[in-house]
Amino acid sequence: MTTPEWPGTSSNVTQWLRASLHPDDSEFTIHGLDDVRISVALTGSDLEHLTIDASRAKLRFRLSEGTPAPERTASSPAVVSRSSGFAHTIRVLADPVRVERIPITLDLQLHNAPIEWQTYAAPEVSTRPESRYALRIADEREGMNGSLVASVKESDLAPLLVACLRPALNEAGIRLRRLSVSVVQDGADGVRIEGKTRIRWKVLGASLTGMTRLVVTPDGVLTVRALQIGSKNPLVDLALRAARKAIAAEVGRSHDLNEHLGAEGSHHRLHSVRIAVDERITLTARLS
Repeated sequence: MTTPEWPGTSSNVTQWLRASLHPDDSEFTIHGLDDVRISVALTGSDLEHLTIDASRAKLRFRLSEGTPAPERTASSPAVVSRSSGFAHTIRVLADPVRVERIPITLDLQLHNAPIEWQTYAAPEVSTRPESRYALRIADEREGMNGSLVASVKESDLAPLLVACLRPALNEAGIRLRRLSVSVVQDGADGVRIEGKTRIRWKVLGASLTGMTRLVVTPDGVLTVRALQIGSKNPLVDLALRAARKAIAAEVGRSHDLNEHLGAEGSHHRLHSVRIAVDERITLTARLS
């Protein structure tokens, strides 16, 4: 697929990207990835542009059953070659992409980014030859900037969750009968999420209700302000009592989105982060 001289050509990087989009077969598969368009313009080690456009693609998720996990190396293989470059524009676009028939819009852009092409001594995953190669964003030059806009209709959130969760729950022997979710703005920097669901496990049927209030600061810190879960089924509600101490411990806990995005210790951070809710749930952020 790739040549020993990485990155090589624009075609070489395109092939590597397309192979890298596929998840491990042992976890799940995504149907429809062949409809995702990839465009790369490479000059030496510099990316003039790299675009992954999933607009109008129809993606379907399926859990993998009985497929052994691919063998991973005990530790990351040694890097045997590095090549520094510069990315003028990296963009991931979906206007929209349909995930389980639900339209989702996404526009992620990164500009003026120092990059490094890395070649390992061996693939990180034995069954995936493309994992011998990597493209990393370096953190050694000022001027990198980017933006993120992602949105979904508020009324589409529940069917999207049902479509994505039902296969995993079925695998565990739990039948998800129905789910309703409402998301409303809760102050200038927060959202309130309420949900109701009905499940069946073997002969036991139960309804569950839940509520959480989340606050996101402009610098990307998410705080759980409230979290509740309960059931009208006395047996299920009794079982939930054992979990309520752990649930209560989440209230007031903060999570820095920069850490989860791998930006911990980086000079570049998310800012101007905002979640807005009207007919759509929209997340916007900037990176600098």
